[in-house]
Amino acid sequence: MARKRTWLEWLNPFSRFQRWFTFFAIVWLLAASYLLYRAFTTDGIKLSATFAIYLLATVVCSLLAFVLYGLDKRSAIRDKPRISERTLHLLSVFGGWPGAHLARITFRHKTLKVSFRVVFWVIVMIHLTLITYCMLFGWWVDSFKALTGI
Repeated sequence: MARKRTWLEWLNPFSRFQRWFTFFAIVWLLAASYLLYRAFTTDGIKLSATFAIYLLATVVCSLLAFVLYGLDKRSAIRDKPRISERTLHLLSVFGGWPGAHLARITFRHKTLKVSFRVVFWVIVMIHLTLITYCMLFGWWVDSFKALTGI
């Protein structure tokens, strides 16, 4: 039997897309962490400097974004001073979009404000375009070598 959709899911035509995107964000974050781990701990595995920096920025900014979204949600509930939206967006710009997305889902924070969502999804689309471009032009070779140890 199919799960009944909530009223918010009826209003949001992208709810299925968001589930798949959440899965992709988790996979990307885990893959980035694993590739960095392999590159730093295994001899003979070389990643290009720009790829390694991007992966490191993704992991660090994602962790920081996740924590800051949680603190901002707590501040919102307790009616205390908040973390600015600019700070949250800057973390996404610098690579923390997977952590920011997972925090938005986990804490149900910044999910209804349309202006925030539009800016966030534009940042995510820019990152996905960058990842696709770089994978098509060489990063996939570094990733494959690091994952397989060849």
